[in-house]
Parts: sequence; structure tokens; C-alpha cells
Amino acid sequence: MTQQQNWVSGGERLANQLVTRELLQTIITGQSSEATQALVSSAEAIGKGLARDITTSQIRNIFGTVRMIEQEVQALAESDPLPISVQRSLQMLRPKLAYQYGRVQGNDDNPKKVAMGALVTILSEAISLVGSSVPNFRNFMDFFEAILAYHRYAGGKTNG
Repeated sequence: MTQQQNWVSGGERLANQLVTRELLQTIITGQSSEATQALVSSAEAIGKGLARDITTSQIRNIFGTVRMIEQEVQALAESDPLPISVQRSLQMLRPKLAYQYGRVQGNDDNPKKVAMGALVTILSEAISLVGSSVPNFRNFMDFFEAILAYHRYAGGKTNG
């Protein structure tokens, strides 16, 4: 079984318990108060669900890259398409996520591996929903930031 298949098995199961694909689509592509409420409640569930097994620095490592990407988007209007450079940078987060998964020590059924697999699954799916849409990218940023905040609020570990 490949690394990707491993995180899909345990990590995807946990990811689906934390947020369904349909709900994730609403969060990233929705522009309603229901989408905002779904974002907040799902981010809280994910942050709390991963707090015991993923460190804040593991999440912040990925989040820092997303913040750098965000710099290129700040001046864009909602109707502008995301520049190809931003789309590429966002897609390149997937290998970075895979790398983070690979760095976690232990067997594939280890709770830390499963939790990182869930985060990889959730964020990869969210990235795929952004497309070339500035509003979708901003929703992704809000979602990721909320996950990080709730993770820390839930007592997420600050080191390995």
C-alpha cells in the first residue's frame, strides 16, 4: 500500500467523520450565512478532533505557506480569477501536505498518522474546490485559519 493509500484509509475515515465532502463543498464554494456557519462549526470539530494528535507547529508550517500565497490575492477583486501562479502554489501544497504526513513517526494506524492523514485529506479536498475563484480562495483561508484557531483553543500541542 502506498503512503497516499494509507492516509486515505485511516485518515479519510477520520476526515469524513469530521466533515463530509458535501459540507466541505458548501464551506469553500458557498457565499451564504449557512456556508459561514458550516465553516465555523466544521472548523471547530476538526480543530478539536485533531488537537490531541497534531501539533500546532505542524499545522502552522502549512498555514504559513498559505499566508504567503494570500499576499498575491489580497488586491484582487472578487470577480478576478486567481492568477495561474497562485493556483499553482496552492496545488503545490498537496506535496507539502504529503511530506508532513510522511514525517509523522509510527505505523500507519498510529493515531498521529491517522490525524495527519485526516488533515491532509480535508485540506487537499478543500484545495481542489478553490479552482480559480478568489471568493473560494478566501473561504479556504478563513476555513484553514479557523481550524488552526480551534485546534489551539482545544489545547493543541505546541511541540512534538
